[in-house]
Amino acid sequence: MPIDLKQFRENLTYRAQAPVTQIISDLQEIAEIDRLAELKQKEYGKKALYYFLGIVIAIVLIIVVSITLTNTQLLGGLALLLIVAILGLAIAFIVALITRAKFGRINVINYRYQAAQRILQMLSRDMDANTNIKLNLSFQPIHKNEYKTTTTPHSHKSGWKIDNYQHEWISIQGSFLDKTRFELSATSLSKKQYGWKRGSSGKSKYKSKIKSGGLDIHLNLTYSQRRYGAIKILQSEIDGALKLPKLSNLRNLRLTDKSMQLAVRITPNVADNQAEIYQTVTAMFLSLYQVLNLAKSLSK
Repeated sequence: MPIDLKQFRENLTYRAQAPVTQIISDLQEIAEIDRLAELKQKEYGKKALYYFLGIVIAIVLIIVVSITLTNTQLLGGLALLLIVAILGLAIAFIVALITRAKFGRINVINYRYQAAQRILQMLSRDMDANTNIKLNLSFQPIHKNEYKTTTTPHSHKSGWKIDNYQHEWISIQGSFLDKTRFELSATSLSKKQYGWKRGSSGKSKYKSKIKSGGLDIHLNLTYSQRRYGAIKILQSEIDGALKLPKLSNLRNLRLTDKSMQLAVRITPNVADNQAEIYQTVTAMFLSLYQVLNLAKSLSK
């Protein structure tokens, strides 16, 4: 299913409920759109620079000829030509900037579609190829008012405030061959500090600072009580089954006779690293399935 470029540019969100192969194909198309956007941004950025330099050169020439030429008729003709050239270059400069901004809109956050594709490829190994999977994938930046959760006074900077942001940029739902259903989501966290600061000259300047709070990943598995009936006696075993990457920390772990919920936070310095996200998600699935497989063997 081809990506609707106009709609994608407007909302920067991909939503689908389809077989994994179809969704992966769409993500590959998004990757191509992003690659083209990056190339076009560079191309029109260079064009805008050249047009601007042309304007500067034309202005300098007007100044030079007005000083050096004494023939007023010739001076007037050259000046008119240079002014027309400046106007043409100015229009081309503005068009180049507008076009660059247009492509910048679809120059999306790379690690999100990269992580989504790798995770789906991993999950597809234990899924029926014809089974639909539901994916919501957002490329919106986190610092939007709709993702702001709270605003609090700064703890030690008078007059400063802190805005807290949370943005769930990916959500995946599906089921494996053993009928176990899974729900996976990732939520970026961020803080923005801002306020007025007095400099050494005595003037006040507005300052802001953005700091990542990491990435929260939530995984929920819902399974068959008949197949995994012994799960309720393995409460003490589940902690030992968790094998998370070094830069991922356990936030919450809950087990019932019907489901397991696992929440992990990836540290801020690698929260936008697609390889780290993929490794963490893989480790989360493997850890919970280690407990499920033990429960299955005990249930027989």
